[in-house]
Amino acid sequence: MKISKILQLVILAMILVFVFFEVSFPLDIAPAAEARVPDPTIEAEFERCYAERDREVHRTAFSTIDNPDVQKEFISTNRERIAGECRKLNPERLITVQEPSRFNLVDLNPRFW
Repeated sequence: MKISKILQLVILAMILVFVFFEVSFPLDIAPAAEARVPDPTIEAEFERCYAERDREVHRTAFSTIDNPDVQKEFISTNRERIAGECRKLNPERLITVQEPSRFNLVDLNPRFW
């Protein structure tokens, strides 16, 4: 008698979990490992350089060119050039980082809040 009552409560709890939460089973299991990733300080410097030069290209395009199609072409061709220049100034360097182990079997996301 007591076991059937416990079983009913467990089934009710599981139903409530599936009603109130979006349940997914990613089965994401991985041991700790080393990974090679781009150096964040160099990438931040590259992004700063690119943003600075991109603002200058936009400023030049909008102050000297009246035709929107020509402005668009000017900006897109110069973006490729400035990306190359900034990458030359800040060459990509990979660093080794230790990634922790992962063990994720179930994800619960609330449905209604």
